[in-house]
Amino acid sequence: MAIPLALNTALTHSAMHGAIVKGGTFIEQISKIKIMFFDKTGTLTQGKLAVEKIFAFDGNSEEDVLSLAGTASLLSHHPVAQAISEYAQKKNKVYEPDKMEEIMGKGIMATRNGEEIMTGKLSLFKEKGIAVNKEQLYIINEEEDKGFNITLVGRNKELVGFLVLADTIKPGLKNIIAELKKLGIEKTVMLTGDNEKIAERVAKETGIDEFHANLLPEQKTEYLNEYMKKYKVAMVGDGVNDAPCLAIADIGIAMGAIGSDSAIESADIAMMRDDLSQIPELIKISKRTLSTIKQNFLIWGAVNIIGFILVFSGMLFPAGAAAYNFITDFIPIINSLRLFK
Repeated sequence: MAIPLALNTALTHSAMHGAIVKGGTFIEQISKIKIMFFDKTGTLTQGKLAVEKIFAFDGNSEEDVLSLAGTASLLSHHPVAQAISEYAQKKNKVYEPDKMEEIMGKGIMATRNGEEIMTGKLSLFKEKGIAVNKEQLYIINEEEDKGFNITLVGRNKELVGFLVLADTIKPGLKNIIAELKKLGIEKTVMLTGDNEKIAERVAKETGIDEFHANLLPEQKTEYLNEYMKKYKVAMVGDGVNDAPCLAIADIGIAMGAIGSDSAIESADIAMMRDDLSQIPELIKISKRTLSTIKQNFLIWGAVNIIGFILVFSGMLFPAGAAAYNFITDFIPIINSLRLFK
């Protein structure tokens, strides 16, 4: 009775502090995690990108580029698309598309008034046969090398320009990563669809051990599966693209305050506040709970041994033995309830 009580107490305590853990099994397992994977946008960073610059090519104006990008992004829930849409709406440069299709991990294709609009990564533009000349590529690479997010904009199979967006890292993240190391996490890994330079900048500023950039959602799951052959693995994410990783990891942790429904549904633990410092706290709760369970076993064994000694030595008779047994049953229960503190 005291052991499930300890787990339920830990679940209740976590819920009271904004972490919904979907069962006692995950309370037990989180302290055994050795490798922790993180999504970047919205998890390690604020997820609130802002348009910093706009570049226009071949006689197009910056207003044209922004209007096209804002129109394509209007109906999307991706953080990059939302940032573009919000900025374009402030400038009154956005219109509702007639049709919109998101290409997971690559970009958006839309149509309006017969025009084909495309926004996204360079790889998508190459895949769709949209030419990018050397001069344009040099300018794009120059901005990427600064660690910015680049979103290309195309119209009717031609590159018209691109937008430069920047994101900020969540405060105190370096200390949180350091604390995770102290709690037994052997390696922290960042998986992102962004380019190498952006990933490198974020990894350096946060103290992340390893990063993998330019990944599609299915490539993220490949990295997870590879590590899961040898280690207990946790994945921390928030977006639609993270749902497959959250589902297959030993422990999936969704940043629920800003997370999508699919991410929360796929995860084993949902953080109701956008606060990564809750993860070290969960590990501490897990370790304390397992320690309490071990204590309960020891208490149970010790009081029974003492009880048998008292009975066989003639110090306790049947009524006394029954009373002793009843009273000592409360000791491990009270020990479990201490977890509320």
